[in-house]
Amino acid sequence: MNSVLSAIQPGYEAGNVLIVEDDQLMVDLLLLYLQEADYFCRVVNSAEDAWDILKTDAETYDCVLLDRNLPGLSGLELLQKIKSTQGIMDLPVIMETAEGSDEAILEGLKNGAYYYLTKPVDREKLISTLAACVRDYRRNRYLKKELSRLGSVFNHCLEGRFKFKTLLECQRLAVTLAEVFPEPERVISGLSELMTNAVEHGNLEIGYNKKSELLQQDCLIDEIDERLENPAYAGRYGQIHLKKEPDCITVTITDEGPGFDWTPYLSLNMDRVFDEHGRGIAMSREHSFDKLEYQDKGNKVVCTVFLNS
Repeated sequence: MNSVLSAIQPGYEAGNVLIVEDDQLMVDLLLLYLQEADYFCRVVNSAEDAWDILKTDAETYDCVLLDRNLPGLSGLELLQKIKSTQGIMDLPVIMETAEGSDEAILEGLKNGAYYYLTKPVDREKLISTLAACVRDYRRNRYLKKELSRLGSVFNHCLEGRFKFKTLLECQRLAVTLAEVFPEPERVISGLSELMTNAVEHGNLEIGYNKKSELLQQDCLIDEIDERLENPAYAGRYGQIHLKKEPDCITVTITDEGPGFDWTPYLSLNMDRVFDEHGRGIAMSREHSFDKLEYQDKGNKVVCTVFLNS
């Protein structure tokens, strides 16, 4: 049996997805859902074949939709290979499985899975999750291309203070300030994520449940734009203070919002594991920085990267 079961190309405006699944009924269902939503899909039935594709053609795809329980090389083992390979590790992986235990799900997330879908897959959850996944990946890919284009403009900066108000300013600052760090690509998504939180949840006071609602309705950006013009929030700015010491680099990000209880968001939590957002702080703490600490009432976060002596 040919490992490439099928490929469809209905305009693929929404994104390109590599599906790794050995159950033909599940493949047919996924293709039906994704074809309707204008995704281009390539399907393979083994993790080994998926790995052969990704080693040479990862740039083609915006996401991998991966069955955890594959014969031979398992889905979890393929996830680990992706997340430990330079040049591929940023590619998001959505796991889908019939094994819905807390331990299995947290294991996948801690190994770098973007999201977990349980079988039978719900169409609306699949489409909304995939849309968020592709959006985040394309944003991060853009940031890293900008970082590469700018070169080392800021890598001799020892200290700086900057203000930001919009999501675009967050992205531009993340690109610029990442250059100060010895591994810019490691910190750029964390910087962008935490500044975005300062805008959305801090200055604009879009709470967790409200953001979930706006994402489901696909109108988060519209709400952000409206609040940026609202006199109640329009005068608020975020600030970021970067300081380079002989042994570490710290960034302190503050906003002018009322603060929040940050403690549930410092680690991956089963209470939010099936939400479309809420993992950014934990992932920044895990992957972008050596230390991350919220202070005051939750509108100040201090992030540290230690330097090799």
